[in-house]
Amino acid sequence: MHITERAASLLFAAAIMSVTISAGAAESISPAGPIGGTDIRSALLPPPGNYIAGVAGGIDVERWYTDNGDSISADGHVYFAGAGMLHVYDQAFLSGTLGSTLYLGVQRTCFGIASVSCASGLQDIYSDIFAWSKFNPSQYFSPGSIIPYGTAYWVGLGLNIPTGNYDKDRAPNIGSNFFTVSPNVGITHTFPSLFPKALGEATELSARLFFNYYTENRDTDYQSGYVVSLDFAGTQRSGPWQYGITGTTYQQLTDDKLNGAQVANGGSRAASFSIGPLLAYDFSIDGQPYSLMAKFLTSTWGENTTGVSGLTLRLATQL
Repeated sequence: MHITERAASLLFAAAIMSVTISAGAAESISPAGPIGGTDIRSALLPPPGNYIAGVAGGIDVERWYTDNGDSISADGHVYFAGAGMLHVYDQAFLSGTLGSTLYLGVQRTCFGIASVSCASGLQDIYSDIFAWSKFNPSQYFSPGSIIPYGTAYWVGLGLNIPTGNYDKDRAPNIGSNFFTVSPNVGITHTFPSLFPKALGEATELSARLFFNYYTENRDTDYQSGYVVSLDFAGTQRSGPWQYGITGTTYQQLTDDKLNGAQVANGGSRAASFSIGPLLAYDFSIDGQPYSLMAKFLTSTWGENTTGVSGLTLRLATQL
């Protein structure tokens, strides 16, 4: 498999970050993951080595979803930039590949309903403490192909570390002030195109499912309930191009706790669904492989969270 394609499979997916500033439910629901989520090729790891990606984006806050799915007008924006690093180990494990990641970023967030408040600073660090990926080629796969026909499986353990800018007396906040532990599983399945050849040689389906456990915020004695989140993409591959749709959704499963006691907010649990187009291009400069990705996501439904729309750009390469 060409290194350009492999570099493009980095998990530095900088999608729309959920600006989930609570109004009485959880303090914040922010599903863990690489600066906003994962998308194409999300269960694939590249060959052993070191990889890096830069990301940047802007998001417009348009509405606040109430607890019954209705919405009210809200105002605000989010600008963010960051970098992700991936190390893929030389040692194989259970016929698969092992890797670890680290993501650092900065962000400015403004949000309000009656009036707008802003905050800027470092985001929480995210790391895939470990990630295991196994690729099972199909009958259509050949070693020289740039398209990985077959199925890749992913098992990982993610961790959000509360290093971001935080003040308990301020809203919004950039940091969370609590850890998020997120075991996750994923799959990427690539097969001959479902559509006419003019639209590409292959169809790819990718998804990553996270279970998010939040520790208690020691400054407020508040603990958010469990959340499951899913990032997904359905795309066409045509030579160096990849295009289609991508999205993210999450649902809070349990009520929050305050001072160790359950908060009766079953009707105020957070949920969200966002979707939009994606376009990626693999290329080389002086033999150095790069992958450039752009996507635009917009919220179509939610409960007790913001409705947002925004553009994200990612550029990835091998060190």
